[in-house]
Amino acid sequence: MHRTATIRIASALALLLAASAAHAQDAAPAEPTPSDPAAAPAPIEPKPLLDENGNPFPEPRPKAPDFNAEIAASRFAELAMADVLMELALGQLVKQNGETKTVRDYAHRMVTNHTAIQLILAKAAAASGITLSTELTPEQIQVLERMSAFSGESLDREYLWEQSLRQPRTMAMYRWQYDNCDDEKLKVFVVGTTPIIQVHTRIADELHKKVNAQEIRLLEQRVEAERKAEQERKQAEAQAAADAAAKKSTRKFKK
Repeated sequence: MHRTATIRIASALALLLAASAAHAQDAAPAEPTPSDPAAAPAPIEPKPLLDENGNPFPEPRPKAPDFNAEIAASRFAELAMADVLMELALGQLVKQNGETKTVRDYAHRMVTNHTAIQLILAKAAAASGITLSTELTPEQIQVLERMSAFSGESLDREYLWEQSLRQPRTMAMYRWQYDNCDDEKLKVFVVGTTPIIQVHTRIADELHKKVNAQEIRLLEQRVEAERKAEQERKQAEAQAAADAAAKKSTRKFKK
C-alpha cells in the first residue's frame, strides 16, 4: 500500500513539473531564427561613391588643425619664426622643382619676403630678450619630405594645398597680435608685417582656387554624394524595418 501511494505521488509530481515547464516555454518570447522574416533586417551597405564620369572621387584632403591665435607675444615670436623657416624651405623647393609660372613666381615672392621678415623678426625678438630657434621642427621636416616627393605641376598643386591650410592660420596669428600684442618691439614688427601676410594669403587663395579647381570641385561633389548616400541608406533601412514589421503583424493576424 505504501509502495502504491509512493508511485501515485511520484506520478503527480512528474505531471506538475511537466506542466510547469510547458507553461514557462509558452511564456518565453520566441527567439527569431535566421529564416524568420520578422528578424531585424541586416544593415544596408553603402554603394561605392563615383563621380559624374563613373570614377572614384579623390580622397578627402586633411583639414587644418585647430589653432588658438590668442597667445602671448613671446609664443607668437616663436611660432612666427617657425612659420618663416617653413615658408623659406617650401618656397625654395617650388622655385627649383615647380613648373607653373604663376606658382613659381609666388614661391619666389615668399622666399624674398620671408628672408626680410626673418631678419626683422630676429632683431625684434632679440631686443625683447627672446631667443628663437633657426631649425625646422620634426613635424615641418615631415611635411617638407612629403612635398619633396613631388615635382612639376604635381608639386605646384601640393604646394598650394599646403598654403591653403597654412596661410589662414598665419593670418589669424598676426591679426590677433596686431590688435593685442603687449610687447613694444614685437608690436612694431607685427604692424609692419601684417599687410604683407595679408597679400600672401590673398594670392595663395586665388592661385589655389585656380590651379586646384578640378580637385576642389570633385571634393565638393564627394561631400554632396556622401550626404545623399547616407540619406538614401537611412531611408532604405527604415523601409526594410517597416516591411519586416508589417510581415510580422500579418503573420500574427493569420494565426
